Parts: sequence; C-alpha cells; structure tokens
Amino acid sequence: MRNPVACVSCRSAKQKCLHNDAPPCDRCKAAGKGDQCHFPLPGTSAIHRRPKRPRQDSGSTPPSTTVAPTAPPPLPSPYRRSDVPTGISPTAAHHASPNSTTSLLDGLDPFDLLTDEVKNSYLRCAYKWSFHHTPTLLLRIRDRTLEIWMVWAILALAIRFVKEPPSPFKTQIEASNAFAAHARQILQSDLETPSISRVQALLMLTGHDWGAGNGRRAWIYLGMAIRLCEVMDLGQEKQTPGRQPTRDEFIEAEVRRRTAWTCFLMDSLLSGGKGRKRSLTAAEMAIQLPCERESFVFGEPVCTEHLDGTLRMPPLSQPVGELGIIAYSMRAANIWGKVARWACTDVVNTELPWSATSQFQALVYELDTWKKSLPPRLQYDLFSLHSHNAVDQGQAYCYMHCIYFMSYMFLHRAYIPVLGPQNGTDDSASYNETNESWKTWRKTCRSELFKESTMVLEMLEEMRTFGVYFLRGLVPWIGFTIYTAVGVMLYSFNFPSGDDDPRITEKARERVIQGCVFLKEMKTQWPMSETWFETVKRMQAYYRTVKGEDGPVSPEERHALRHAMIDYGALQPSPVQKPVDSKGTDSTIVRNSISQETPPNAQPASLISPPISTPNGYNNSYWNAQQAVPPLEADETFDLDFDFSGDMEAMMMNATQDFWASFPGEVGTGYQ
Repeated sequence: MRNPVACVSCRSAKQKCLHNDAPPCDRCKAAGKGDQCHFPLPGTSAIHRRPKRPRQDSGSTPPSTTVAPTAPPPLPSPYRRSDVPTGISPTAAHHASPNSTTSLLDGLDPFDLLTDEVKNSYLRCAYKWSFHHTPTLLLRIRDRTLEIWMVWAILALAIRFVKEPPSPFKTQIEASNAFAAHARQILQSDLETPSISRVQALLMLTGHDWGAGNGRRAWIYLGMAIRLCEVMDLGQEKQTPGRQPTRDEFIEAEVRRRTAWTCFLMDSLLSGGKGRKRSLTAAEMAIQLPCERESFVFGEPVCTEHLDGTLRMPPLSQPVGELGIIAYSMRAANIWGKVARWACTDVVNTELPWSATSQFQALVYELDTWKKSLPPRLQYDLFSLHSHNAVDQGQAYCYMHCIYFMSYMFLHRAYIPVLGPQNGTDDSASYNETNESWKTWRKTCRSELFKESTMVLEMLEEMRTFGVYFLRGLVPWIGFTIYTAVGVMLYSFNFPSGDDDPRITEKARERVIQGCVFLKEMKTQWPMSETWFETVKRMQAYYRTVKGEDGPVSPEERHALRHAMIDYGALQPSPVQKPVDSKGTDSTIVRNSISQETPPNAQPASLISPPISTPNGYNNSYWNAQQAVPPLEADETFDLDFDFSGDMEAMMMNATQDFWASFPGEVGTGYQ
C-alpha cells in the first residue's frame, strides 16, 4: 500500500518513499542522511513539490526550518532562481580564477543554462561518458530532478561547444572552468556519501580537467571516482531476484555497469609512465560488458560477454545481446593499458621484438585479435565512417578506432631511429650481434608506422567534410591520436627513404599542415591541444637544425621540447609528481616556452589563413569543412613560421628521442 506521506527529500526528488510512519525512510537511511529526513505537516506537502519552473520565494518554510521573516535565506536553493547577483563586471569575471568565479554562480539556476544547444552538444560527446540512459537523462533535465552536481558537470563539458559564452564570461573555456569549479565545490561538501551520480560527476570532471591540461587534478579525481566505485562494489554484478528483471531494473543495472566500465576506460587511457599505474585490472571487472545501444535505450534485458569473452548466464537465462561500440572500446582500452606499461619498461631494449615469445608480438597479436573480432559494421574503412556518421555514431566510431591506432603506433614507433636510418643509435644489448636483423626490423616498423599514421590523417580529412557539429563532438583522445600521427608524418617528410611508399611521401607535407590546423583550432575547445600544436612546430625547427637548414636552438627550448613531447597534455607537470620550483627547472621552462606568447625573435605566425565566417555564423578558420589547406611560404622549407634564436652547446637529440621512445606523461620516477 502506498504511504500517505512522503518525506521532503523523497518528494523533492520524486522518488518512492518507504517508511514506518516515522523518519528516517528507507531511502534516507540508506544514504546516511537519517537526520535530514523530515515529513511535512498535513496540508503543507504541496510546498515541497519541486515545480518544473523556478518558484519565487513564497515566504513559507518547511516545519523543520525556522527562519525569521526579515532574515535573508542562508543559501539559495539550487533548483530555483534567487536574486541573481548584480553589478558583476564582465572584466572582473574574466580576470577571476575559476574558484573565485564560482561565487558568481551561487544564485543561478543551472537548469536555465541547459539550452537545446548545450544539451545537443553534450549528447554528441556522451560516448566518452556512456553511463547515461539518454531518455531518463532528458526527462530529469526537463523535470529539474537531476542532481545539481551533475548539471554543473554537464555544463562544464558542453558549454565549450556553444556559439556564445553565457554572461558574464568572455569565452566558453572561461565559463567551462568556472562551472567545473562550482561542481567540484558542491561535490567536496559531501564526497563521503557514495552514489552513482557522484561517481559519474567525478568522471566527467576528470575528462574536463584532462582536456584543460590539469593532469594532476584529473588523475586525483579519477582516483576518487574509482574508490567510490569500489566502495559501492560496482565491479560486481548486483544480485537480482529469482525472476527476469523488469525494464527499470535492467536500466538501473546497466547504468551501474556502464559507470564502472567508464572508470575502467579512463583509468586505462590515462595510465602510463612509471607513476601512473592502472588501479582497475581486467580481473576485477566481474561484470558483463555494456550492451548494444538500442537494448540499453529501450530497456530490453540481455546478457552480454565479459571482457575475457566468456558468457556467464544469470540463474534465469536471458537473451544474449550484441556488443556495440562502447563494449569494443573497453576491450581496446584494456590492450592500450598493456601497451602503455610496455612502453615505459626496459623490455623494449632487452628483447628481440621479432621473436615469437616477445611482449611486442604478444601485444600485436592481441590487437590483431581485437580487430578481427569486430563485426563487419565496426571494421574500419571510410565507407563505415560515413555510415556511422549518418546514424549519429561517427564520433564514437572514431574514438574506438583511435584507441587501436594509438596502441599500434606506440608499439612500432619505439623502434624508429630519431634522425633517420643511418644516424640513430641503439642501446639494445643484442644490436651488434644482429645488426642486419635490426635494420630489416626497423624497415618493417617504419612501413607499418607510416601506414597507420596515414590512415589516421585520412580519417581526419574525412571528418573535416562532416562539418562543425561533428568536429565539436570530438574528445581529447582523438586529438592526441592525430597529434601522434602528425609527429610521425613530420618525421617521414624530413627524413624520407627510398623504401617509403611514394603515395604516403607525396602527401606528407599537406597532411601535416591539415593536422596542425586541426590542433590549433581544437585548442578553443580543449586547451591541451595548444601544447601539441606548439610541440609539432618545435619538432620541425629541430629537424631543420639537424639538417643544417636553420640556426641553433637554445638549451631552454631543448628542455621545453623534451618534456612537452612526453607529457600527455603538458600544461602542467606530471599528475603524480610534486612540482619542481628550483631555478631553471624543466617544469618552469615548459610553462614559459610552450605558452601562447611568441618568443622574442619569432616571426608573426601565419600558418593559418585569416578566419572565414561560416554559413552558420561560426567565425572559425578550421571548422568550415570546405576551407582549402592554407598555403605555406614559397620557399617550400616547411618551417611552420616558427623561429628559434640563442646559442646551444649540443644538438637536441633527446627532444625527439623522447617523443619516439617514451609514453606521454612519464617525467620521472621519484618526488623532487
């Protein structure tokens, strides 16, 4: 029988309230908020119903709260509009830090900022955070019942893609940082209460911070999400009654599973280096993989394979569901985690990679097995890319294959000499004994690496034709993959070989330019790509110096380049290392040398042609899909308009060596 009275908390959340006619109810007790469970007096329950539109203060207060009639409310409700702060100078907001601008948001209703443009922008990149049941999410946004920290986290991710930033912010990135800071502030006030939505919000803030270049904070927040995931036992299947689950029960169970799998995905992708080991292993994920998209959306109970390919039926058998892009992305991410660990060990220099028992061959076998396991529709080719784009799955399709591309490129680039086949050195113990074998192996790796990088940059060419809305749904990992492919193609351009495929060589220069344009423009959404763009320019300057085509490079630029190329998002030091504050340290050089400021003797950058106004009103030089590749100088030296000055005592050998041989993010093994 339905209880005649619901507590204030359950009524506001529109949740079922089960109790024994006395607080606390079952829901508040389970959440550890028994002292906050209050029942309204008879006849006053309507006061506590949350409206679909903000309600002005009526002067009525819950019986549990005593407020003087003339006293101002202690804190505006997050679900209603209070008096919006006035007199806020946009200039003041622009110069304030995210933590200080968060005070500007205390009186704002975040639901009012969730316009159709913002919601659509978020849904375009929600494949990275696949735990949302989209119909439920949209209903809860409409009814304003979504947890407040989730709303701010969504805004932090999606506001970067809108046409105009909300007032009083001058840029979308500024607003995004403020919204993220506000979400963090709300979460930190009650992080000890485990809930699915808190785990999800922490994961979303992790994605925001990593894309913003705040690697240390992203790694910490990911760790908190994983700990909450473990406390809630999300890595284990929830016990179900001895019957088939209802639609709502299946959706709830799938949300739990997908939240845990997103923790696993981000833990795998962001791991790497000697200080960032994966916290979640494949053995700990004792839950089935996410089901195919339509089964989740329509709430159709299915049983799917586990990560290892086994199928474990529940006590009452269910239909076997198909795996979709999200599930195959999890398997690819698991392999990437192994590749990242391999790239950070000494095994690269101690084993013969062509040996059947080598770790290299084992990882290549896993990648090939994954590739062959894909159903025909998910196999990579340009036709499938266009087909998935037509059904609004193009970004997720690119994301999945970018994890594979990155794994394959990282495996092969470890064996490429820095300065060309005749100039590189080798530290392998067996190199002198098997010199000819190594030369043959490097030739093979070079061919495979260039072929895979070409596929990535061909994918970029196709993505450009899809237009602005497609490009605004790309997450940083896709940009990181393109950056890696551009670095490889830049090497092939500067150090060609007669063994190279001429079809790749003749288009290398054009593809590097296109990749640089993409990275330069991507920084307006994800600031991390600014470092990637600057790094490519410095790599080209170094290559020209090595070839005797340019002047010397300063030691400061050498150090900056070295660390920029091994930091995944090197706008900060490593997430797991203490900052270095001694004079002349590399971290300081990175911040100074890889900033938006032009070096004193640099020429004005003209790589990108003047912005073109697109038909939909976006003033952007790249997002116009029909824009031609901007020309370089007539001297054909491909200098990317970046000049270096100063004296140097030695060549910048270590700079590109680290780019080729190390995993981005590894900057040391111990605390300073």
